[in-house]
Amino acid sequence: MNTINQSGNDYFQIGALRLKPDLSGALYAPDHKVLIVADLHFEKASTLYEKSGSAFPPYDTQDTLSRLRKVIDCHRPERIIFLGDTWHDKFGFVRMQDGDQKSIKDLIKHHDAVFIAGNHDEIVSGTNSPKLISEIKLSDVILRHEPCDDQNSFQICGHLHPVARLMQKGRVIRRRCFLISDKQCILPAMGALTGGLNCLDPAFDRVLSPIARRVILLGRNRLYHIGMNSLSPD
Repeated sequence: MNTINQSGNDYFQIGALRLKPDLSGALYAPDHKVLIVADLHFEKASTLYEKSGSAFPPYDTQDTLSRLRKVIDCHRPERIIFLGDTWHDKFGFVRMQDGDQKSIKDLIKHHDAVFIAGNHDEIVSGTNSPKLISEIKLSDVILRHEPCDDQNSFQICGHLHPVARLMQKGRVIRRRCFLISDKQCILPAMGALTGGLNCLDPAFDRVLSPIARRVILLGRNRLYHIGMNSLSPD
């Protein structure tokens, strides 16, 4: 596997956008000073508790916010684009603890924050909750939650939570990843409690160009560029 040091100057291109992958699962577009994140699923633990009485500790939002703060402090973007499913359901903002709500409001206050609607948070309820839009264009690239069924359009999306599975030194590794082609990039989910879909799943073939398809795997301390032939299905 070809490793990338997190402090390195490694970029890839989608359309006219030069993009730097981050170990957190975020993308940074330095020429536009834009940070892109996907699928934070704030308040998933509280949603699961309300629906099934699950015993997940209610700290997923704080954990995910901590990851978000670190990547913001690292890149210091002027604009942050959230690619949908920022909350796990439409009442997630209301259920956030006061301090977590304040963190979101401060983020909106100090950055040009754009919230795209996902299938979980198509409408977010609550006083001073963020307004959601369906998509936005950055240069010649469409940013939205769910990928369009168009393998020829430049897109950056979330929704599918890609993960890569491979054998390394006799053990199975299964971790979140960026799934990239010549025209599209699907971001990994940043949320602390999110699962993932194996990037060899046929669901990706409908939306992702087959040309130059590869993954950037989120390792423990660094990123890895991996070709599709090195991966295995679940």
